[in-house]
Amino acid sequence: MNRLAVLVLIGAAVSTAAAGCGGGGDASGTGASTATAVSGSVPFDQAFIDAMVPHHREAIEMSVAADVRGLTQPDLQKVATDIVGSQQKEIEQMLGWRERWFGSRTLGPVLPEVLGVPASELGMGHGSADEVSGAVDLDATFAMMMIAHHEGAIAMAEAAQRRGQHAEIKRLATAIIEAQEREIEIMKPHATGEHHG
Repeated sequence: MNRLAVLVLIGAAVSTAAAGCGGGGDASGTGASTATAVSGSVPFDQAFIDAMVPHHREAIEMSVAADVRGLTQPDLQKVATDIVGSQQKEIEQMLGWRERWFGSRTLGPVLPEVLGVPASELGMGHGSADEVSGAVDLDATFAMMMIAHHEGAIAMAEAAQRRGQHAEIKRLATAIIEAQEREIEIMKPHATGEHHG
């Protein structure tokens, strides 16, 4: 049932991601010098959305890949299902806010300098759906990669608690921290090999 629920949700996630991405491909092709020039005029909340949406999409892709491959532990299966459901909902919220506040659902480049979080701490690139799919020890690999990924989201959310301009962003940041810290605690024993059976 968990797998079916995740697969049903990913259908919605993929179609929404395709619609919400819009010019995302163009944004990722933007040169570093252009991104630097633009960053000075980008409000914090816009930069937060532009970073957190692709961050959430990575987590969803990794979770679906892990579910399809077959996580063996029920608590990890639940984490994967929860990530797909909750983070897709948050993506839709953020894209709606971006359109309302900044005039477009089309994401710009990720700007660590606006977020005040070093690129190395954003948690992006800490694993991929392909790495999860090809893992020898799926449970441990998923847990390790997702913990590192969650830590990046928490770092961004903590910055948003301090610097967010809209109450909605601050509330979302608090929800992200609470959910992802809870999931990290569930995943830790699997990542460190302390979980038995």
